[in-house]
Amino acid sequence: MRYGGGVVSSHPGTFYHYEPLHDFGVKQIREEAAQAVRNLRHLLDCEYGEMEHLIEHGRSFKCVFNQNKALWSQCKTLPDLCRKPEFLSPFCSLFPFQSLKTVRLRLNLTEELLEDKKLGVRLLYLVRDPRGTLHSRRNKNWCSRKDCNDPETLCKDLVRDYITASVFRRKFPNSFRAVRYEDISFNVFHETKELLDFFRLDFHPDIQKFLQTHTARSKGNAYSTFRDSKAAPVHWQKEMPWEKAQRIQGVCEKALRLWGYELAEGEEHLRSFMPVGRLEFA
Repeated sequence: MRYGGGVVSSHPGTFYHYEPLHDFGVKQIREEAAQAVRNLRHLLDCEYGEMEHLIEHGRSFKCVFNQNKALWSQCKTLPDLCRKPEFLSPFCSLFPFQSLKTVRLRLNLTEELLEDKKLGVRLLYLVRDPRGTLHSRRNKNWCSRKDCNDPETLCKDLVRDYITASVFRRKFPNSFRAVRYEDISFNVFHETKELLDFFRLDFHPDIQKFLQTHTARSKGNAYSTFRDSKAAPVHWQKEMPWEKAQRIQGVCEKALRLWGYELAEGEEHLRSFMPVGRLEFA
């Protein structure tokens, strides 16, 4: 679901931290949660002097830096710049907004960031139908760990995240929002405007251009942000074998129902039904 980060990062006033926990590996961070949250704090404060491990990791994984267009425009010609905290920190501080996207941290671990008034964090939790998530990860060499490819593990996390989201909506009504990927995709311009209002960002012409060029068609590889926004979130139901859908639904029924997704009742139903129902919070 790269699209969400891409929209916000296309605003020229944002400095984009793409997957800042990438150096922890392909997993959900659990035992190392305290260190992960400290790292996020450092980045939100542009403290790259404390991020040597991530900087070194970026030598092998350019995505750590090249998703940040403003930064990469400097580093692609002078790559050593992206390895120097004395450049990264002041450059980061030039931008009035810090934008950060991660898939490696469960929602409950973000509470202390939301509680810190000095940081002023506004948090968007973006969720997707686990059937679509697992379908998008199929046959990926990097997705061999249980945290990534096991339906039961994924859906237990989604249940816990739903419970946390219900609490956060009451505790942080002005700084937390939970949104389904499908809802954004089906009504992309309206939902994007709502999210920008939440983040207190204007609907800048660069964002409008991003939406116009990235949501009308699909092109590129599996990691591209170019998508036919209305077809992308539910294309899994046309391709997923019924047997696999049954297995996922068997261990994910609670998560699916909590997040407002409908269950397929058979193969014919799978190919034609609308899997996205109504989302309600406790």
